[in-house]
Amino acid sequence: MKKPVQPVWASLIEVIVVVLALVTACSSAGIPRAPVPTTAPQKANAANASAQGYVTPVRRADLSVRTSGRVIEVLVKEGDVVAARQPLIKLQDADLKALLAAAQADLARLQTGARPEEIAAAQANLDVANGQVKAATIELDKVKSGAQQAADIASAQAQLDQAQAQLKSVQDAYDSTTSGHDTCKQYGLQCGGLGLREEQLRIQLAAAQASYDAAKKRLAQARAGGSSDLQSAQAGLHVASAQRDAAQAQISLTKAGATAEQIEIAKARMTQAQAALDEATLVAPFDGTVAEVNVNVGDMVGPGPRVASIADLTQWEVDTDDLSEVDAVNVHPGAEASITVDALPGVVLKGQVTSIVPRSIVKRGDVTYTVKVAITDPEPRLKWGMTAFVDILGK
Repeated sequence: MKKPVQPVWASLIEVIVVVLALVTACSSAGIPRAPVPTTAPQKANAANASAQGYVTPVRRADLSVRTSGRVIEVLVKEGDVVAARQPLIKLQDADLKALLAAAQADLARLQTGARPEEIAAAQANLDVANGQVKAATIELDKVKSGAQQAADIASAQAQLDQAQAQLKSVQDAYDSTTSGHDTCKQYGLQCGGLGLREEQLRIQLAAAQASYDAAKKRLAQARAGGSSDLQSAQAGLHVASAQRDAAQAQISLTKAGATAEQIEIAKARMTQAQAALDEATLVAPFDGTVAEVNVNVGDMVGPGPRVASIADLTQWEVDTDDLSEVDAVNVHPGAEASITVDALPGVVLKGQVTSIVPRSIVKRGDVTYTVKVAITDPEPRLKWGMTAFVDILGK
């Protein structure tokens, strides 16, 4: 019987099977095959963030005065380069200078102690007071012994005039010593005590007032006919004794000098007066350039409002506040940045992120973050407030 003829496609299948078998056999026998190239892994592009901001000095300050007063000098103008502590604006300070001088003088008196002439004057006052006590004692003895005393109105009037003159002299001395106290209060300072001199004069003033009152009473009695001679003499001795005691206290205080507490109070008053005087002059807080002056001579100023501003124009940064929350996650302090400025076309500046505020703000409905980028290669043509664009290299 004759075999049927196989189709052509069946023959082709047999050939392919044979070829595959041969290839497998060759591989098993160690025949090398051509290597298949492997695609190199692709490095992911670093994320970038972009933001817009304004060029500002890294170090800048708005300045205001610390006390109220009238401007008497404006020592700088906008654009001036100044050093730290250099005076910029001065307020009227004549009263403050006088107050400081008085405080310094008071402290010097307390620290050096009484001068010989002051002790001599105190001793003279005591001698006079002792003489008055002696005279008053003699007068009282005469009245008690029944001797007729010609206490006429003229004698009583003379005594009153003398007492009045003494009262006025002591009062004038006391007012002169305490005149600086009102100025001290005017500027809101802690004035403390008025010192040893005021204490001495206050004792004398009380004694002079008592002497004047007694002399006035004595004159009234003389005009009434002298019916109360004994009471008048007793009152005279009482007043003279009080004056002697006051004079004795004065010389004791003068010789003893000031206490440690009085000296410390005087030092505190001087320190306060110096601080008040210093506050009348506005000084530069650091080396820089005056960017703004807002006052003129004659203006009244006070704490709070800005009267000047200063900045260090050698170090710049870009303050941005429109970095999106999507970009913010790719930004960290120390990241490098490139900066372009509208006013300087074609110029690309290098920068570095110095800080990113952790808390977001909402700007025109978008959640944004504030970033500061230092300009590490500043351009001399940069100006405060120029618009800048920042491209930040992410992590």
